[in-house]
Amino acid sequence: MEIWDILDENGNKTGRTMIKEKEEIPQGYYHLGSDVWILNSENKILIQKRSPKKKKSPNVWAMTGGSVIKGETSLQTIERETYEELGIKLNVNDLKLVKHYKTGTVWLDVYLIKDDINLQNIVMQEDEVCDVKWATYDEIEEIYNNNQFIENRWEFIRDIIKNEIEKK
Repeated sequence: MEIWDILDENGNKTGRTMIKEKEEIPQGYYHLGSDVWILNSENKILIQKRSPKKKKSPNVWAMTGGSVIKGETSLQTIERETYEELGIKLNVNDLKLVKHYKTGTVWLDVYLIKDDINLQNIVMQEDEVCDVKWATYDEIEEIYNNNQFIENRWEFIRDIIKNEIEKK
């Protein structure tokens, strides 16, 4: 059972909480989510395909992320989610917060990290993930343009990713 803090329109905690899947987020309020975009030394991006068992956006590609639970920071969420979903232990000291934005009923903290993760070491959480791969920026653009990438993510981060790739 996940308990979420309820946030106001500015992303501040209201002091109220809700239980995921038992309650609806009140209209005009939000909860906090956290995403991580993992780039390797070849400037490919680690993406994962959401399990067909997922209620929201099954069988589409996405970055790793999830909802921040009560008592947790968005950084701790990234650490927990990458380990739960992919069996990866990220060095949280290397994570860089690159964007904070509001979409739908979620305020999102978006992190970026450079890491050459070996796909053979990934252990997918079956209820969450059914595939993983390294993809180029252009491949993700194509996946997104074919409506096969989770909504409200790539379109908000693509320019930041492109700038990161072009730094070299």
